[in-house]
Amino acid sequence: MSELLIPQEGEYGAFYETYISKVRGADISELLISQVEELRSYFEGMSEEKATYRYDDGKWSLKEVIGHINDTEKVMLFRALCFARNDDQELPGMEQEDYVKAANFNEVPLVNLLEEFELTRYIIRSFMNGLPEEAYTRVGIANGYEISVRALLNIIPGHFKHHMQILHERYT
Repeated sequence: MSELLIPQEGEYGAFYETYISKVRGADISELLISQVEELRSYFEGMSEEKATYRYDDGKWSLKEVIGHINDTEKVMLFRALCFARNDDQELPGMEQEDYVKAANFNEVPLVNLLEEFELTRYIIRSFMNGLPEEAYTRVGIANGYEISVRALLNIIPGHFKHHMQILHERYT
């Protein structure tokens, strides 16, 4: 992995360490694409009914987890785009429960959720590969915290790994 993509201490809020630590030292560009196959493999052959399974009351269904991942990745990409382009506006947070509730992911065909994930990943990688070097270390404020472009790009696959661990531990 390029040193350019490794976020340094102080480039992100402490709560993001959960995600960044899961991918520290990995090739982020490669991981963005390999995780597409990982997600497809997990859901291969799964019925629509099974994809609406929740492991407990009040917990998200499998489809809702994918939808949440998709929404989060688009939010993180938007933040990275803004900060990479020197936009100095403070960006809002994201209330994940409200997003999931409003989206009604259980009514979306599983194949569509998986395709959205894949397409989003290719867009993220294309964006990342087109950035000038100095853009990776640019910072902005999102959800009240200062964060760098490269930290956001690490959070994306780290957040995915976090949720895949949950899928394997609680849904399988």
